[in-house]
Amino acid sequence: MSTASRQHSDPVPPRRDRQAAAATAQWQREVPEAIRSLGTLADADYADIVTAAIDTVPAEPEQVIHETLQRMPRGLVLFIPFAQRVLLGLRLKLQPSPDYLLGWKIADRGDNWIRIEAASWFLTGHVVIHVDQRQISLASFIRYDRRLAAFVWPPVSLIHRQVALALVRGAVQAL
Repeated sequence: MSTASRQHSDPVPPRRDRQAAAATAQWQREVPEAIRSLGTLADADYADIVTAAIDTVPAEPEQVIHETLQRMPRGLVLFIPFAQRVLLGLRLKLQPSPDYLLGWKIADRGDNWIRIEAASWFLTGHVVIHVDQRQISLASFIRYDRRLAAFVWPPVSLIHRQVALALVRGAVQAL
């Protein structure tokens, strides 16, 4: 038997590393109640969550987020709040501050989670970042405050999903 055929017949066991974990980041519409309860938009018109498995539990979610943002391409970090202001009209504070994250107000936090909030004249958004022993999650909740939001948010949500996936993957690699 040749070496090549032996390599294919004896697969290498999967290796659990940061890149593999980052590749398993998943998006879904159903947000578990334990995380949904950390958001205060009970009447959200849209909710989703991106999760990824992790091997180590960070000291605090906020620290992971800051490390993730430092590792992200600078253009993406600048594009996110710009697009949110232009496309969604979100009122963001773009000067660095311990009370804001990517321009969103840090509204509440716990030992293993943080909630940020932002609003425009036609929608309100909350994002909950949650970390436990097994995974990191980024859950988004959008409430349509005016009819226009029902037309604007669905196409923007396609971009939102990709950015959320990139942020969660970056967080896994930052751990």
